[in-house]
Amino acid sequence: MALITDSFNAACSTRNFVAQKWDNHTVDCWPPKYIPNEPPGDFDYTQQPLLRWYASTSQPQPQSISRVPEAIASYRVKEAWNELAAPWNVNHQLSVPLRIGENQFHSYLIQRPDDFTEQEFDLAFLLQPVLSGITVHLRLASGHGNVFTQASMPELTLREMGILTLLGKGATAEKMARQLRISPRTAGKHLEHIYRKLDVGDRLMAVQRAYELGLLTPPEGLTGHGIPAHGLNR
Repeated sequence: MALITDSFNAACSTRNFVAQKWDNHTVDCWPPKYIPNEPPGDFDYTQQPLLRWYASTSQPQPQSISRVPEAIASYRVKEAWNELAAPWNVNHQLSVPLRIGENQFHSYLIQRPDDFTEQEFDLAFLLQPVLSGITVHLRLASGHGNVFTQASMPELTLREMGILTLLGKGATAEKMARQLRISPRTAGKHLEHIYRKLDVGDRLMAVQRAYELGLLTPPEGLTGHGIPAHGLNR
């Protein structure tokens, strides 16, 4: 969380759990105790802009308060949040959801006084599977792995997680190489290592396995087997 806070030049970062009825609970915070675990006064957390967004859309992607459309969180709703958040300089929040279910989800919230750039959104998308993998490892280590999966987790490097994320978006080895500024041969080597660690034979199986392990969050529009309807580039 300290690394997340530094990387986004944030005032603080929190790890949150949202239970039934959209009750928000701060599990951890960096810097410690920077903000209270529960909002002061009688603030209705169901009116928090990001919670309204996820409750309305169930979208699994990162989202920020400023990008929540007015149809979901009006100007009045956002102003109420600004008034509450101003003393801690956390008016703007970028949420990186880890798991969204019917009644609950877990997320990291990156919080600061100014808005987030497109590059920071790209970073949040790349971090999402890494943070999900860390969460799965923590659950397994604490003896509660059945919440996510009973399967053993492969030990992927940060570079391999980046490759896997692009793989889930249908990127070819050449496109991965351009985006990560490595050679296509190096990208191919990373893919070989990912296949071996996931115990699969091709990219379709690798993405499906990553969905099963919680390393990747399936996007909308999937087939019944968890593969995008448009397919993946071979």
